[in-house]
Amino acid sequence: GTRKSDAIVAVQSDYYGDPRMRRRTLINGTIQELDVTGNDSSDSLALAEYLDWAFQTFDAEHWAVIVVGHSGRINEISPDDRTSSHKFRTWMRVDRFASEVSRLNQLTNGKVELLFFQNCNKATLEVFYEAKNCARCTLASQLLLGAPNYYYEGFLERLNEPSVRGREAAIAIMQSERPEMYHTLTLVDNQAVAQIPEWLSPIVERLSHQNFAEFDRSNPPIVNYADEQHCDLLAFINSFFNDGDREIEGFADFLKTSVILEYVTRDNFLEPHYLSYENIDDFCGISLYLPQLKEAISRYDSMALYQDIDWVSLYNKIWLS
Repeated sequence: GTRKSDAIVAVQSDYYGDPRMRRRTLINGTIQELDVTGNDSSDSLALAEYLDWAFQTFDAEHWAVIVVGHSGRINEISPDDRTSSHKFRTWMRVDRFASEVSRLNQLTNGKVELLFFQNCNKATLEVFYEAKNCARCTLASQLLLGAPNYYYEGFLERLNEPSVRGREAAIAIMQSERPEMYHTLTLVDNQAVAQIPEWLSPIVERLSHQNFAEFDRSNPPIVNYADEQHCDLLAFINSFFNDGDREIEGFADFLKTSVILEYVTRDNFLEPHYLSYENIDDFCGISLYLPQLKEAISRYDSMALYQDIDWVSLYNKIWLS
């Protein structure tokens, strides 16, 4: 992809059986490998060292950070496997990942245009809100992503255009990827994401006064991933309110016109049987964690979203009912 692009690509990767990670630069089709001592891709300190090296090595007008690989639970990313059986798998926490990428964004004076979670099921409200200071825009998928991916050439060529910023770069990824490699991709504006609590907190407060005795946790539709349940954000909220509620309609409009810059769905994803529900077209593109067990309600109370919106109290009331 770099043969026809002025973009510089730096990659730090971790392969099965290798004693340490690998670091490469790809410039004009030429690949150079550099020594790196780290061997744990789940270590946020190793990420920090890599990003510091990139900042000190390259002078760029625009930056993008792309994390590629398996996803785990909502606050898990970038797994490190000590064995091929995954018996000793460790994860980097998304909040620690976001902290390091946010620091890079500060070092570059806000030049990180795009953060792309090329990982399954990372388009959740918790992850988007955690990453709001990482870049101008964040791109992620609400459902499964495929591999090996084919967007690189078209994406990198598009970066030659001087007018390309985070939004245009993300659209280039959406347009350059093969249809069977993803079912949904959601692009959000992080400045608007930061405003979500002031829109959503009054709604959560109203929800806390609802009667949950007849609430069915299997309705609205559920997405199961990594032993957790996710629910489409607007589908969850709409399940409690009648049509025509002005506050809910106002939030939905804010979400669709200000927060979500682009939302693309594809019909020929390579694992169609994964999608067992019929109303995927009604999804907004952002999911929300829905605890299956009462003991799991406070699992993410350290994440920024749960600090700024009182989801824990709401979920407790749902379960107590």
